[in-house]
Amino acid sequence: MKRLIIYLLVMLPARGSAQATMTDLSLAAARALPAVVRVTSYLSDSLLSRRPQLPAQIGQRFDRSAYDTAVSDASGVLLSTNGYIITNAHVIAAGDSVVVILQDRRAFHATVLGIDAAADLALLKIQADGLPFLEIGNSNLVRIGDPVLAVGNPLELNSTVTAGILSARFRGIDDLGAASGVNSYLQTDAASNEGMSGSALVDVSGKLIGINAAILSPTGSFSGYSFAIPSGIVKKAWLDLVAFGEVHHASLDIVLRDMDARQAGRLKTKNVNGVLVKGVIKGGAGDLAGVRKDDILLMLDKITLENTAQCREMLAERAPGDRITLVIWRDNGQISLPVKLSADNNSRNVAGSKGDAWPLLRTVHRK
Repeated sequence: MKRLIIYLLVMLPARGSAQATMTDLSLAAARALPAVVRVTSYLSDSLLSRRPQLPAQIGQRFDRSAYDTAVSDASGVLLSTNGYIITNAHVIAAGDSVVVILQDRRAFHATVLGIDAAADLALLKIQADGLPFLEIGNSNLVRIGDPVLAVGNPLELNSTVTAGILSARFRGIDDLGAASGVNSYLQTDAASNEGMSGSALVDVSGKLIGINAAILSPTGSFSGYSFAIPSGIVKKAWLDLVAFGEVHHASLDIVLRDMDARQAGRLKTKNVNGVLVKGVIKGGAGDLAGVRKDDILLMLDKITLENTAQCREMLAERAPGDRITLVIWRDNGQISLPVKLSADNNSRNVAGSKGDAWPLLRTVHRK
């Protein structure tokens, strides 16, 4: 079978289109466009002299005679009237300065307030007031099949809108087998090309339901599917980075995998729903609550669990110390376990940190 490759949208020269919808999306577009900005990350000679290996690491050639060189050019979203902006971490991580250009063409140097490496999000701040912004919506309320808009700056075409539908939720696009890391996305068929990293995914009312981050493609071109970080994770990153300078992710300290018929046969159960516990970290939150290997997680706080990505997303929206209730399947019966979530101390290292050279291409091979 063909290998599928995930490309970060910051460098995706691609072609693609989404089918038009009969729903009038002009109001949503009008609300979103003024709040979507252009974000350019620059690499100065001072950083280049300290890290001469950086050009090779990120696959770029630089003119050393220039004072600084743009290493990525993508999008961001204004979250407040006083200049808080969310974008993808991979958009800004390879440079040492960031410039933001508003839709009205005003330009500002931005301060990087912090990075949520596990979720691929970064929070910027510019010194301005009275700015347009997008209200953060609830991505859980958008149904599969509902119309959505992607609003960003693809291929240096500023303020571009593409339309599609929400085609899936809780989509994991990285094969993460560890106990930590955020890996749950909204899937859409709204066209996303180079420059759409950090752009807005909005619902029919013009509320932000996700930050566009990647596409799945066997060729590197847009092949009909793009992926956005859900708004609940975006909101937590914003609030935590303002309050603490870092995101405090919660963890169950267990290793999960999707339940399927093969695992059901191994466990001699007819239950093929939920999320299987592959391992439990000794002394962690799950262990202390009584979770065991080969338990099947059925519900988290009365919400039915469909897959591992959904469980990760729900945990990513919570904080260490939060108390949840798990309903699990064990020995052909259901039991309820109260759990006090621990801190996910590994999440900040999942995807690098500020100053590290991010690969311009992230790949995953699936057989």
